[in-house]
Amino acid sequence: MEKERQLEEGVSTRVKIAEAATKLGLPQQTLRVFLQNGKFTEFGEAIKRNGSSHWNYYINRNRLDNYLQIKNEPNQKKIS
Repeated sequence: MEKERQLEEGVSTRVKIAEAATKLGLPQQTLRVFLQNGKFTEFGEAIKRNGSSHWNYYINRNRLDNYLQIKNEPNQKKIS
């Protein structure tokens, strides 16, 4: 349902490296290297096809937004 709504509204579920890097406060190349090394699997991945030197990146908009929301929430006080 959510994907259908986004497609109707013209919102892609895929985020470009430039947008994700800006949201994360990272240089684009740093984000690429992190994804290639398996970091940030919560919202994205890097795929290298056999026999190619090029990488493809997939970053999911909803998962990135959820990740950023969790990272930006104020710390909860522990209940003793």
